[in-house]
Amino acid sequence: MTDTPSSAPKDPAGGDASVRGGDPHPGSPPNLPPPQGAPTPGPQYGPPGSAPADQPVYGYQQLAAPTTLDVGNAISYGLEKFRSNMAPWLAVTAVGVVIYLTFLLVVQTFEPNSLLSLVLLFLAVMVGLWLLQAAMVRGALHETDGVKPVFGSFFQVLNAGNVLLTALLAFLGTWLGLALCVLPGLAVGVLCMFSLHFVVDQDLGPIDAIRASAMLVARNPVQVLLLALSVVVITLLGLLACGIGVLFAGPVCVLAVTYAYRGLTGGRLVPA
Repeated sequence: MTDTPSSAPKDPAGGDASVRGGDPHPGSPPNLPPPQGAPTPGPQYGPPGSAPADQPVYGYQQLAAPTTLDVGNAISYGLEKFRSNMAPWLAVTAVGVVIYLTFLLVVQTFEPNSLLSLVLLFLAVMVGLWLLQAAMVRGALHETDGVKPVFGSFFQVLNAGNVLLTALLAFLGTWLGLALCVLPGLAVGVLCMFSLHFVVDQDLGPIDAIRASAMLVARNPVQVLLLALSVVVITLLGLLACGIGVLFAGPVCVLAVTYAYRGLTGGRLVPA
């Protein structure tokens, strides 16, 4: 009677050791890596300190590592971009001046004396200004993409609903913080600094946009705070110049903040 040859021993993982390339002798576990292209068993982890590969980060998934922000470069970028495409920026900013003057004219002409009428009129003006702010963000994003926007380009692809809800939440949070104590209100204002950029650029909803803005500011608190202070100073200087300076200060500030947004998120940023 002829003996039947025994099959190759199985490795501890349940596979055939002779097929997998390991030591065919029992008691010697294979020590070679799996064939090229085969999946590695067990959970996959990145480098120490990194998040799992499939875990999204709100608002700026393209940001691989924290970047730095030079506030001087941001202001210079805003000045240069405004100087090289001044006419459309002045025209858009003039729309804001018209909205404000219309508000003053209505108040002086009709002299509304009820609180409700004043609140409704104020909200109407704020809606116009918030939409205009989003339009200026859209134009600034065109500039960072290397495209000089014309007047109509400022109003392209704006999700008015998300813009208004985001601006309203940021406005209420800021004023609520100011009513409780000045510092919390200022903190909320700075944390929401990039919220409209996330809405316009990445089409995020109001909550996600505010969260993404707060996370971005929290990663770069010193640089963003210096930028915010610079924006306030430039705006005040514009107001002191008989108000006409706002026509110049507004675009420069929006362009500088957009430069910071694109730089800190690792987005497209064409040099001035």
